[in-house]
Amino acid sequence: MTVRFALRLPQHQARLLYLAIAYHLARPGSEVDPDTLAEYEHGLAEVKLALEPQLGAESAAVELTPFQLSRLESAMLSVINELHMYPVLDSMAGASPRRRSIAPGFDETLTGLFPQLGEDRNYASQLAEDMMMVRRQLAGTVKKAQETLAEERRQAEAARRRKKPWQFWKRPS
Repeated sequence: MTVRFALRLPQHQARLLYLAIAYHLARPGSEVDPDTLAEYEHGLAEVKLALEPQLGAESAAVELTPFQLSRLESAMLSVINELHMYPVLDSMAGASPRRRSIAPGFDETLTGLFPQLGEDRNYASQLAEDMMMVRRQLAGTVKKAQETLAEERRQAEAARRRKKPWQFWKRPS
């Protein structure tokens, strides 16, 4: 049984999470397991599909596995760094509104989700702060997920120890 954590997010936070997921998925190989070189069966791609139709609603609800939570946290940190660089890149570009991100399509996703960015170049810094706050809120959930998984492992190990090993020298009666 896979543990899942339900999140209910206001629209602004849902858009921030969607932005982090879109950034993560835009990077080549982000959903590839380095051990098997196969795509993750339950990575952030399925969370994006669940979250996308809810972006226009007042709030959004998603369920995440502990693995997805850890991937999301990593994606959020990456986006926070990108958002902190936006005002710097704008000042370097001069009058040109072109922004550059290392993730293809990130700029379009960002301005599509947060059109205010076109009017206020420093809005990206506010979004970075908002993303950091969401990350801090999720930190408790991530910790609970890790504790839940650790407890399940302990219980499975205890059950394994209680089980008698197969005694091949004894015949069943």
